[in-house]
Amino acid sequence: MIDGIITPKIRDIDYLAPSAPYPAIPSGITVHQNSLYRYAIPTDEQPTLTILDYIPDYNGNFIKPGHYKLALSDDREFLYLIESQELIAVIPVFKLAENEKELAKYYKTKKELSSEEKAELRKKKRKDKFKKIIDAKYAKTGATPPKEYLHMEASIEYIKNGGYYLIMYEKGFLRAWGAIKVKQ
Repeated sequence: MIDGIITPKIRDIDYLAPSAPYPAIPSGITVHQNSLYRYAIPTDEQPTLTILDYIPDYNGNFIKPGHYKLALSDDREFLYLIESQELIAVIPVFKLAENEKELAKYYKTKKELSSEEKAELRKKKRKDKFKKIIDAKYAKTGATPPKEYLHMEASIEYIKNGGYYLIMYEKGFLRAWGAIKVKQ
């Protein structure tokens, strides 16, 4: 401001925003309207599925070859194919299996456990106790503790007799199978 005169070039940012050449959201879709937020996959840690061939559908669209995250929905009815945090395909699950041996370990009562299983349970409790102590130390320093390894696997296979791609998802002790029917 020189001698009480406001120069015309100084304007409020809100005044410029509507006339800006590049809008803040080019597509018009905000972050929380994104399909990944709407369908809400449980975590970012998902198995990677490698697709080697183009997969066409009946509308003329196709899934390109590449690396995708494969996620199971919370209700375990769909598999989500995700590329760069964008939902590419929703695949219905036709078979779901939980490893019975692993489930039996979780649901058995202490009375039904053998002496070897009780010893294993004591070791697990001791390990959990030390893990809590280590996590508390990491929390004090502000560092993040290393994550435990969880078995994850995703595979795809073309079934020529039915004309579909069979997709297998495995994470921890959950397995799910889905299928993508292709135009022949």
